[in-house]
Amino acid sequence: MTVPEYEVEDWKLLAKIQALEIKSNNLRSQEVVEKPLRDRWNSVGELSPSAELKSLIRSGIPVEHRQRVWGWIVSRHCSHPPDHYQRLLRQSESTEHPACRQIELDLPRTLTNNKHFCSPTSPLIPKLRRVLLAFSWHNPTIGYCQGLNRLAAIALLVLEDEESAFWCLVHIVENLMPTDYYSNTLITSQVNFLSEKLPRLTAHFEQYRIDVSLITFNWFLVAFVDSLVSDILLRVWDAFLYEGIKVIFRYALAIFKYNEEEILRIHDNVEIYQYLRFFTRMIVDGR
Repeated sequence: MTVPEYEVEDWKLLAKIQALEIKSNNLRSQEVVEKPLRDRWNSVGELSPSAELKSLIRSGIPVEHRQRVWGWIVSRHCSHPPDHYQRLLRQSESTEHPACRQIELDLPRTLTNNKHFCSPTSPLIPKLRRVLLAFSWHNPTIGYCQGLNRLAAIALLVLEDEESAFWCLVHIVENLMPTDYYSNTLITSQVNFLSEKLPRLTAHFEQYRIDVSLITFNWFLVAFVDSLVSDILLRVWDAFLYEGIKVIFRYALAIFKYNEEEILRIHDNVEIYQYLRFFTRMIVDGR
C-alpha cells in the first residue's frame, strides 16, 4: 500500500492509537475474559459439531488452539484423494497456467505489512505461489481472481502447512461463498444489507450520496483481510470458517452499528468517506 504524503501523519497517529488501545484492552481482558476462555478450550478433547463448540468458536479460539481447530473444520468439508494436491503441483510445474502472470503480479501485493510476506524473499511467498497455482488448476471455472491471494495468505499464516492452506482456500471458495461469488463482476459481494437493520444510517448515507459498496466491497471480497486489526480479523475468521458467509454480513452490520452515532455526527460527503476509510482499523476491542 502506498500512502499519499498528506495522509502519512494520519496513519502514524492511527498506529499509535491502535497500539495503546490494544495494550489497554489486552491488560483489561487478560484475567476477566481470556483466562476463563482458555480454561474452557483446554478442556476440549476431540472436536465434534455442537452448540457448545459453536459458542466457543464465536468467543474466539486462543492462538494455541487455532491451527488445530481450523484444520479440523477444513478437513470435515474437503475430501479428495490423498495425492490430489501433489498432482496439481506437478501440473503447475509442467504446464503454465493462464493465471500465472496475474498471480506473480499479486504476490508482492499480499499482506505487505506482515513480516512473512513483506519482501520477495519472505519464506511464505513460494508456498503462497504454489497454493494459488494449485487452486487455479483445481477450480478451472474460477482459476485465479483478485482476493484469493489474501485468503490463502491468512490460511498459510495460521495453518502453516501449504497443503492445509490450499484446502482451506478450497473450503472458503467452494463451500462457504455463494455460487459465482468470485465471478468477474463480484456483484454478489456488494449486497445492500444496511437498509433493513440500520435505517437511520442508510438515510444518512443516501442524504450525502455515499456509495457504501465502495467501502464494503473489499470486506466481502476477502472476508475483512486488510480491514480489521489482526486479533479481531482472526476471531472473525474463526466463526466464518465454521458457520459460513452469514458471519461476514453480521460482522459488517455490527461494525456499522458500533460506529453508527459517530457517522451520524458527520455532515459532509468527503469527511464521511474519509472516516469510512479508516474506521474499521479503530476497532480494537474484540468483544
